[in-house]
Amino acid sequence: MRTTVPLMLVLTLFLGASVTQAQQGSAVFLEPHRGLLVKRDSTFELLFRFRMQDRAAFTHKVGDDLEDASAAFLVRRFRIKFEGFALSPRLKYKVQLGLSESDQNVGDGSSPSPLLDALVTYAITPHTSVGFGQGKLPGGRQALVSSGEMELPERPLANGSFTADRDFGLFADHSLNAGEQVVRLRAAITQGEGRSAASGDLGLNYTGRLEWLPLGAFSGKDGDYQEGDLLREPKPKLSIAAAFSTNRNARRSLGVNGPRFPDGQGRTIDTFFADMLFKHNGWSWQNEFNQRHTEGSPVLQDTVTNAITAVDEGWGITSELGCMVGKRSQAVVRYSAFMPGDRVVSRFSQREEAWAGWSYYLNDHRVKLQSAVTYTWQHGVADFSRIGNQWGLFLQVEMGI
Repeated sequence: MRTTVPLMLVLTLFLGASVTQAQQGSAVFLEPHRGLLVKRDSTFELLFRFRMQDRAAFTHKVGDDLEDASAAFLVRRFRIKFEGFALSPRLKYKVQLGLSESDQNVGDGSSPSPLLDALVTYAITPHTSVGFGQGKLPGGRQALVSSGEMELPERPLANGSFTADRDFGLFADHSLNAGEQVVRLRAAITQGEGRSAASGDLGLNYTGRLEWLPLGAFSGKDGDYQEGDLLREPKPKLSIAAAFSTNRNARRSLGVNGPRFPDGQGRTIDTFFADMLFKHNGWSWQNEFNQRHTEGSPVLQDTVTNAITAVDEGWGITSELGCMVGKRSQAVVRYSAFMPGDRVVSRFSQREEAWAGWSYYLNDHRVKLQSAVTYTWQHGVADFSRIGNQWGLFLQVEMGI
């Protein structure tokens, strides 16, 4: 019931806008790689897109009987997106709703919220823009890549502990071309409470990201934020980036998401990101390093219940290699790890995972079939006979426009 009302409201608003604009002489047509477009000269544009990821997942812990293996059949993601411009191509908007159960989970036990993005941006120049609203923070690449542009069914383990995720506030982007090279700077000053937060304080969140593309821009639109080399870059392309986020008086264990600290306590949480992406002739290779530090103790205790909440302090690493096989198929392998810091080693285990996947692209990332086998282990012991280690199998279909 939670998702039905927002969905009907969204569809009603979209259809109403489409009919109204069409009556006023606007064009309504479908662009296979963009979505359903409503456009009227240079004063109005509305692009409607949706995507869904239907998944079957099976997991089995070493040491358990096979009949104790778990199975999950679910809609992993269902997203509806509206974007375009109004009055002028310089004034753009983006609204995205997540209508699956996992999309709406805010992560702190509060009421579910379908609102993912609600951002208005203004292009001051062709290379500089500012924005206000709710959107993704400019942290690590693994989180910035859309879940609809991934070459494996799920994000890496390390991303779950270090993602910058979404927040509400001011955003700015600037790009500079120096011959073939491209330099981009992205920054944000946000509330620091995460998406759909009802209130906050003056302990704001400051995030900045610097990118360098020494071999020029990638092919396609935002090609450096699409996993896999589906376009088979004819020349080598490379992106190197670093980002830093400091969340003052953060109230949640991951900064802008995760469980809330007890008794309204706060901590300053600093997170560092470094990543790179390389593509050439069907090969793609991406790596990311994360590190988090907390000012003060990262372990907080509720004075009434004595319950413990701890910051995911430590470091993480991810390396992912993909290769196109034929015109539509791709083989992918990935390794990811989370290493807890000394101050929280009693609260978190060292965790590592390995993935081997196969994707088949019927219409680029818009329509694809994905499968993967995973193996997850703890405490640095990857032995296949180690009790508690876990195998997984993912089968996923993605459909969208």
